[in-house]
Amino acid sequence: MSHSPYLQHENAQRRVESVVRHLFPAPDTRVERVWSGISTYVYRIFSQCQTYYLRILPDTKEDFTPEIAALTQLRKHHINVPEVIYFEHHNETLGRAIMVETEIKGKALSRTSLPREVLARVVVEAGRDLARVNALTVDGFGWIQSQQIEEVPLRGRWPTFRAFALEHRKADLIYLRKHILKPHESMLLERVLERYDSWLDVGQGYLAHGDFDSTHIFQDRGRYAGIIDFGEVRGGNRWYDLAHFRIRDGARPPYRLFPALERGYKDLVSFPPNYEPLLRFTSVLINIRALSRAFQTRSPDSYIWRQLDILREDLAALT
Repeated sequence: MSHSPYLQHENAQRRVESVVRHLFPAPDTRVERVWSGISTYVYRIFSQCQTYYLRILPDTKEDFTPEIAALTQLRKHHINVPEVIYFEHHNETLGRAIMVETEIKGKALSRTSLPREVLARVVVEAGRDLARVNALTVDGFGWIQSQQIEEVPLRGRWPTFRAFALEHRKADLIYLRKHILKPHESMLLERVLERYDSWLDVGQGYLAHGDFDSTHIFQDRGRYAGIIDFGEVRGGNRWYDLAHFRIRDGARPPYRLFPALERGYKDLVSFPPNYEPLLRFTSVLINIRALSRAFQTRSPDSYIWRQLDILREDLAALT
């Protein structure tokens, strides 16, 4: 969790409240900090019996254009994601980009104590929506770049999936070999990367949520409500989000929901004969970067240990 000196400044809350009062002048409007945000500062706004979320980017040089462009396209396809109702590339009061979006009602699955069978039904619906998200094509791969909101297709930073996948791989492998993996595991990883290298030659990029797991699927009273937080949206291969969910599945809640996600996804997408090794290889690619970043930036939690277990499982299955 990021606790920026900017937000700890004594004037920060007053500045946020000033911006919110300007946007929501109703007398009953109130605002509170949400401490779950990592890549953005998040504030919950209550106004006239409705709930909204104000998001503020920490970096003064960035804006929300990539996320807004993605959400705009997803809303046009009737996918259950937040609606952006206001944004500024640079708010003078806060000195940063801001965005206000509507609420997806309910709670994240990671914070839900409903029975397993209820959550499985929710995840099947989420799988169908995820298939619709991933059906949108992207020109290129990696982080979605700033562009006109209505411009299509969305554009990724890298021209090829190979370039995207290799951007940090050398440094990540050095760190994992030195600090995390056992010698025989490092050998298995090198063998897998060499054996399936041709799978980096992906012809078409598809829109990926980029951080898809149980914290971003919402349910309201046991019914699927939608998917939130597209702040890490990117162009990936067709299986990127499925692979990402899989490597964190079983951490919170403490049982597997991935089979339900696959069932919903399969309602809209035909899986190729080599789907399982493609999924596992994509999981390996994601895990190389995710584990290297995670162990270097924060204390390991249930998600991180789960990801390491999945990496070991995938290496064994692919060799």
